[in-house]
This record gives sequence, structure tokens and C-alpha cells, in this order.
Amino acid sequence: MINFNFYTYSDEQIKQRHNSKMLYQTYLQALHDYNLQYRYKMVWQKHKGGYELLAKHHLRTNKREYLGRRDERTEKILSDFVLSKARAKEMLANLKEKLKKDEKLNKLEGIARTPNEIVKLFRKINELGLDDKLIIIGTNSLYAYEARAGIAIDEAYLATDDIDILNRKEKGLSFIFKKLMSPTKAIDFLHLIDKSFYQDSKKPYRFINKDAVWIELINPLSNDITFSEHKENLFTDLLYLDMKGMQWLENSRLFKETIIATNGQSANIATIHPLEYAIYKNWLSKQKDRDFQKQQRDKHQSKLVTKIIIEYMPNIEINEELKVLKHLKKEIIDAYREEIVNLS
Repeated sequence: MINFNFYTYSDEQIKQRHNSKMLYQTYLQALHDYNLQYRYKMVWQKHKGGYELLAKHHLRTNKREYLGRRDERTEKILSDFVLSKARAKEMLANLKEKLKKDEKLNKLEGIARTPNEIVKLFRKINELGLDDKLIIIGTNSLYAYEARAGIAIDEAYLATDDIDILNRKEKGLSFIFKKLMSPTKAIDFLHLIDKSFYQDSKKPYRFINKDAVWIELINPLSNDITFSEHKENLFTDLLYLDMKGMQWLENSRLFKETIIATNGQSANIATIHPLEYAIYKNWLSKQKDRDFQKQQRDKHQSKLVTKIIIEYMPNIEINEELKVLKHLKKEIIDAYREEIVNLS
């Protein structure tokens, strides 16, 4: 096996990573609670009968729910709502201040590694509760694996200008997404993150920003691509790509971790299980319609992730797990075992 070198985090770096992860989880939960509980405002509405009604006005749909005439009961409902919303806003503001300080610590401790664009994207995905639906695939999955292992991978194996996102067909939309957003276009969603994104006219699954960062909402693996109607009501302008190997990614176990951007910000990321990633990359490296340089990179990444599993993820027993993987063909698993595992 290639002699991959990893930088192992110190105890102080591991401690800071843990603290940063817990702080971000606390903030995200507070944000979700706030968005779901206070996605409306309360107003007094005059009735033609000469009295006032207390109304809950939904900020997204503009629909109103009436809670009754103005009296001691409805005035208390309003005052309690105003007080609790103010407390929740104050809590969020305090957590945001702590996150700013945490970002500086992350950079100071040298654990801020993931490209900012990935973290910006996944912070929005986290906010909308789409973590299980929009998952990262491809080279950028390595940021999740290295974060869990507490190591830093050589930049040569991480460098990539594209961010590949799989929109999982079998996963429904989150409750919070349904409450906060209408069905939207993919480009409108990306404009929430960066206004400079535009859709590639020749490859409609690809979006590019002013810094030449690509986000591909479905990553093509070969020239054998067909389009089919989108079955999930997430992005109204996005078609599904049916292609070789995509079913594996759909059925893979999810692997979740908190990553930290080079600017110090955190986000939760979901990708495929590292063992299945290694198997997938080994298989991909042998596809005849794959560019030779990409084949070499795929093979190296398969070996790299296998080494991380063996040395830093003792909870993953490779040979035992290979026996129970049912959504991958036996010959593909056997090839991985012989070509990668047995030579590591």
C-alpha cells in the first residue's frame, strides 16, 4: 500500500474539536426550535363588528389563525408569546457570539480545514433539516472521515474544485423544510448561500459560482446518463440522473460528522459509510469509461480510506462487515478484499 502520512491531532486539538461540535449542535437545536415555534407573528386584527381578534400570522404563507376576541386571556397569550420569543432570540444571539469566539479558537488550534464553500452549503442544509436527504459524495467525503479519526489528510488527496451532492430519492423532506420553505428551484436554494451561483446550460445538475466552485447535485459517473422525472418535491427544476453505480450510493449507510471550515465555522455533514466508500472507489477505478487520471485517484482514495479505517476506526471490523453488505455484489466485495484489504 502507498505510504499515506497523516497528522494526528493533539489532545488540545481533539478537545477543541469536541467543544466546537457540542456548541454547534446546541446552536442548531436552538435555531430549529426558534424557527418552528416562532415562524409566525401575533397581531390584533380589527373585525367589522367593532372588536379586535388575536391572529397568528404565518410569515411564509401569510395565512392567519384566529385565537379569539381581545380579552384578558388573549392578551396573556400575546404577552407570553412576546416574552418567550424575546428570550429565545436572546439565547440565539448569545450562542452566535459564542460561535464567533469558537471560530477563532478553531483557527488558532489548527483544526479549521474544510473549504468554506462546503461548510456554507451544509450549514444551510443543517438549518433546513435536510441532512439525511442531501449528502456529499466524492472526494469531499474525506473531510468527514478525517474529522472522525482526529487526523489531517495530506492536501494532495483532498484538492478538488467540485462539490458532489446526492439528493436521496427514498428520503422524504424534513418537517422543518416544509414549514419554512415552499418548493423551490435549486438555483434559488443556492442563492441563499451565494448569489453568484448560476446553472450550467449544458449540464443542468451543475452550478458554478464566481470562484469557479462547482456544486453538482447529482454526480455523473459515466457517459451512460438518462434523465427521469424528479420524484421528490424538493427542487422543482431538477431532474434525476439514472446512472451506473447510483443505486449503491442510495442504499449505503450514512456517516455523519461535524466539519470545520478554514474560516473556523462548523457544519454537520452526511456522506456514505467509509467502508462502502472504499469499496465503491475501488470499483470505480476499474470502469473503462473512466478517465485514467480519475481511475488512479479513485484507487488511491480507496487505499487511503481503508488505511484510515484500519488505523483510526477500530469500531469498524472490515472483514466482518464485508460479510453482511447485501446491496453490493459479491464479486465487487471480493475484489476489494483481495486488491485493497489483503495488501494493506
